[in-house]
Amino acid sequence: MSQEDIYLQSYPFTTAAAIIGFVDRKVNAVLIDGRAVMGVLRTFDQFGNLVIHDGIERIYCPETKQYAESTHPQIYVIRGENLLMLGDLDIDTEDTAIKGWERLDYVDTYNKRRKLIEEAKAKCTQETKKLGEVGAVVGGGFVYNLHGL
Repeated sequence: MSQEDIYLQSYPFTTAAAIIGFVDRKVNAVLIDGRAVMGVLRTFDQFGNLVIHDGIERIYCPETKQYAESTHPQIYVIRGENLLMLGDLDIDTEDTAIKGWERLDYVDTYNKRRKLIEEAKAKCTQETKKLGEVGAVVGGGFVYNLHGL
C-alpha cells in the first residue's frame, strides 16, 4: 500500500472526491439498470461522471448461473446519476465470481434483457394509469390517495 493510499484512507470522503483512489485502477461500475462495466477508471468529475477505458460490459443471470460479456473493449462515459456502486477489482481474482457459470451470447442476452425492461416499464405505466383513474397520485415512489385519507 502506497503512502498516498494510506493518506487518502485516513479521511472519510462523502463526495465524488472519494473516487480519487480508484483512478488508473481496474474497477467494476454497477449501473442503476443492473448492468456492470469493468475496466480502467481514467477520470471523473465533481458530479461522479466516470470515464472507463478498455471497458467490458457484463450481464449476470444469477438465477440460472449464466452470464454474458461484451467482446470488444471500449471507452464508457458514465453519468454519475446512473452509477449505483463502484469498486476496485483484483485482477487475479476478478473471475472467481463466475467460476462454473455458463457463458451466453452477449447480443442475445442484451436484447432479452432490454425486452424484459421494456415490458416492466409498460406494466408500471399501466398500473400508474389505473391508480390515477381511482384518484391516486403517483410520484417519487409514493402513492397518495386523494379520495379518502
